Order: sequence, then structure tokens, then C-alpha cells
Amino acid sequence: MQTKLNSAFLLFLLFLNSVLCADNNTRLDPTLEMVKKVFPTIQCNQQQLLLRYEGTYVKKGFWLELEKTKNYALSANQESDFLIISINEYGLGISFNYHEGQGFECTFEKDNVLWSCNDHWCRKLQIDHQKQLFMSAGSYDLKDFASLFNKDIPMDGPFIRIGKDGDDSAYFEKIFQHKCYTSDIGEKWCFGKEEITIDSKVHKVYLELDIVFTPKYGNALAFNDKLSDNLFVFVPYKNGWKIFQDSWIDSENHVEVNPLTDKPWRILQ
Repeated sequence: MQTKLNSAFLLFLLFLNSVLCADNNTRLDPTLEMVKKVFPTIQCNQQQLLLRYEGTYVKKGFWLELEKTKNYALSANQESDFLIISINEYGLGISFNYHEGQGFECTFEKDNVLWSCNDHWCRKLQIDHQKQLFMSAGSYDLKDFASLFNKDIPMDGPFIRIGKDGDDSAYFEKIFQHKCYTSDIGEKWCFGKEEITIDSKVHKVYLELDIVFTPKYGNALAFNDKLSDNLFVFVPYKNGWKIFQDSWIDSENHVEVNPLTDKPWRILQ
């Protein structure tokens, strides 16, 4: 299930992890060759420059909104350009709501300014004393890159680190907070780290982060042990949750759910 939803972003991650930017002792990759046409002395040193900031970063405004609403789809939908930034030893990657992404595998400093580039585009980076990350609001064509250094470039952010690179469990824990509830039919539900225990039986679950094909009214979860082929959408309700059985919106038999009027599959209190 998750593979279907996150395929574009997974392909992006595979690309990012498969392309190692050259350093002083290795051959030049196409990205470095392009950068060197503009600045012959530049080397891609992201291992030294970026690795200290390894992790997954999200917009601070989104993270605060998620804390308030406990509703991932609603919070993510507030910003059409919502970015996730991933940093690891191979470079930097950005994605838009985990649906589309770009890799920037060549990172270097120029006049004490940090930049990340691929073979077409560059982005400027800043990190403040709180280790909050800021990124240029747009990508800049490498062909025009030399003219950027003396310009005041609009920055987007701040982005804050929510966990290790590739570990998406922070969203689930932020929403469900390891709490326990009783369902309307007497089951005991307890939330862990990407798992739900129902009457002592542990179910591995995934919060679907690509909201393009999921219902937009709540937190869409898929159960890894085939509890159902459907999605389970958790909507905050009083001090607990309404749970609706739903499906991907591009499914052939998808029927719109109204969380205000339709009867939930379970209610947790």
C-alpha cells in the first residue's frame, strides 16, 4: 500500500542514495563537472558540510499546526509548497508532500555561504544558532549561478529536524502520542511507534504521507498485516478518535466519506 503512494518519492530517494558526489580523490560526476565549468576550484564536500545536520526536516509552521490539529492531511494541506528536506552522507533532497522530489548531491561553501546543486539547479542553505534550516525559496539555473552570489535571495523556512533521515515515525508519534483508548465495542487500543496494539495483538501500521491519493479529512493509516485492504482514517474526536474505513481516492470503487455525518467503523475514547 505505502509503496503505491510513495513511489515517486522512493524513486527519488533511490536516486539520491545511488549518486555519490565526487571528492578530491574520485572521478568527476556530471554534477561536479557542470559546477566546475562555473567555478573551477569548487569540490563537492557534502560529507563534511552536511553530515553534521543529518536528518529529516519539516517546516516549523507545519509541525506546530500538526501538534494542534492532530490531523496530518489537514495540516499538510495548509501549504501547497510544503517541503520536506532530507540530509544524509550522500547529499540533500527535498520533496513536496512526499509526492515529488529533487536531489542535490553537490554541496559546497562559497564565501561562507552553503549551496547544494545538481546538474541543473542550485539552492542556497542557511542554518541558524538553533540548528534551524533555511533554504532559498526557488531553484536557480546553474547556467546563471555565478550572478547569484551577490544577490539577496528570498529564503524559505525555518525547517526543524524531526528525526533521522529515512525515519518517518516522528509523524505517527506526534499525532498519537503513545496513548491508550477503549473502543465503542470494548477493545483496548494502544499506540506505539508505528504500531497499534488491539487487545494485546500488535499491528504494524504506516501513516500514509503522500496525501495526493489519500482522503483529505484525517490521518490515513495502512495496516501491514492485512487487517483490511482498505485505509483506516483517524479523525480527532473529543478526547479520542473516530475511525473510518476508506480507500485511495483513485480506487475504482472509492466512495467519498463525510466524517461529520457518516457512521465511523470505530470510536475510541
